[in-house]
Amino acid sequence: MSLPQQRQLAISIDDLPAVRCQTLEMRRRVTDCLVSTLQLHQVPAIGFVNEQKLGEPVPNPDDVALLETWLDAGLELGNPTYSHASLFSMPLEEFKLEVLLGGRVTGRLLEARGRRLRFFRHPFLNTGPDHDIKRSFEEFLEREGYTVAPVTIDNSEWIYADAYDAAKTRSDTALASAIGADYIRYMREMFEFYETLSRDLFGREISQVLLIHANQLNADYLGSLLSMVEQREYECISLEAALRDPGYRSSDVYVGENGISWLQRWWITNGKSFRHEPEVPEWIEEARTDKRV
Repeated sequence: MSLPQQRQLAISIDDLPAVRCQTLEMRRRVTDCLVSTLQLHQVPAIGFVNEQKLGEPVPNPDDVALLETWLDAGLELGNPTYSHASLFSMPLEEFKLEVLLGGRVTGRLLEARGRRLRFFRHPFLNTGPDHDIKRSFEEFLEREGYTVAPVTIDNSEWIYADAYDAAKTRSDTALASAIGADYIRYMREMFEFYETLSRDLFGREISQVLLIHANQLNADYLGSLLSMVEQREYECISLEAALRDPGYRSSDVYVGENGISWLQRWWITNGKSFRHEPEVPEWIEEARTDKRV
């Protein structure tokens, strides 16, 4: 009798150094909390750097040092363009320049360690407005030595993060705690959804890739999220290892304004309709827009 397949997960964290953190102290706290939690759980995550966040026109050395914290911990860094631009709305040649600009600082830091910048993340998970642009951009990435960093477990964690930040700003600790607890419940539901979609599509659960962001919510709740992942019997692996799964060689013909999970893309490519995903509760949306008092 064969043993059950080991669930595997690569964790990717977007928008480094940090989201909506106006002070260096806040950005340091988010960085230190994320990195220390990843180390505690022995997770080989990858962070995607929006280099515009490092400061313009000259990067702030203190913010560049935050990236050094990730690399000193043995973590990977990737390029999601300079300013988190969208290929759907930006001319292709301008978008290519965004990629080149987005790797200058990160690439230099990696080269100083004998490594290279090799993964690209599509902002908004948008791969282009039509098939010609999608194909042309993929050819450009290949020439530049990039591998696309897909996402299979997509989610609306950013809505929870907005709500969490709003509650923290109002010093509403009870609401912030409720948002954090529901965030873990919601993410468990998203894992279940994409695990089912993977089984329906491939007859098995492929190595998954999770997308979350460098924000205060995850600074405080990444440990709880990783505990949930461990309870679901996942082994956390690198993005490089996850992409060795043959599922990632599946054909993807999806284009459109909405950036969606690669599992949904492959599902649509197989002639199926987009599968409705779990929704964020209305009270989280209310907290995010500061309607809840």
